[in-house]
Amino acid sequence: MNPFDKLATLSAQLSQIYAQWAKQYDLTLNELHFLYHIGRYGQSSPTAIGDKWSLPKQTVTSVCKRLDERGFLQFLPDPQDKRSKLISLTAKGQHFTQPLIERLTAAECAVATAFGTEHCNTLLDQLDQLQQRLKQQLRLTQQEHIQ
Repeated sequence: MNPFDKLATLSAQLSQIYAQWAKQYDLTLNELHFLYHIGRYGQSSPTAIGDKWSLPKQTVTSVCKRLDERGFLQFLPDPQDKRSKLISLTAKGQHFTQPLIERLTAAECAVATAFGTEHCNTLLDQLDQLQQRLKQQLRLTQQEHIQ
């Protein structure tokens, strides 16, 4: 078996765990990513959120619309780019999102502790190295294909 098949399966299963957890709060996985990003890092551009979570522009637009309809988001002019907007949480959005982030973070930290913090950090470092090597290899393969 190709080890990347197993990695893809594990990645999909991990996403499913988060999606099921989000569903308890009447959120999709993409909405959870969106609220988590703004709640954790503060106001952000739609492009930055889409890039961080690998969301297509159309998905970002639909997630913004749904969360705005729930009264969670506010849109501000971007002082760096007048054509763009920054997204932040409303008071209602903060009231909803902050406890959610705290519960999620507590659960993740408990798992990391039970797994072993050092072991968890090693695993993450190795996954990062694997990702970088795959990225480099695929770039090389793409260049070979073009030539």
